[in-house]
Amino acid sequence: MTERDVLLKIVARDVDYKEPVDNFMTKDPATLPKRATLGEAVRLMNDRDFRHIPIVDESTGEAVAIFSIRYVIDYLAESFPEQVLNLPPRPHQKMITPEGG
Repeated sequence: MTERDVLLKIVARDVDYKEPVDNFMTKDPATLPKRATLGEAVRLMNDRDFRHIPIVDESTGEAVAIFSIRYVIDYLAESFPEQVLNLPPRPHQKMITPEGG
């Protein structure tokens, strides 16, 4: 069950909190196998506007981890602090959505 599931299907709705989680969770979510590359994960996240992806064991289909875009951001910030943290402002840059939107 994702944050998006909660926001779209539960918040501000008349929901019986005794209902099972599977009534609200994403059915058949996109997943990646453990052998997937970082590039594949980032591409899927970018293409489908995901922030988290379940990682599954191919032999059992069982979820074994959650890959988060936060891991990528933390890695880049820690590995390249001068380049990431000291970027100059870009006045010409146009954002697709308003900040926080």
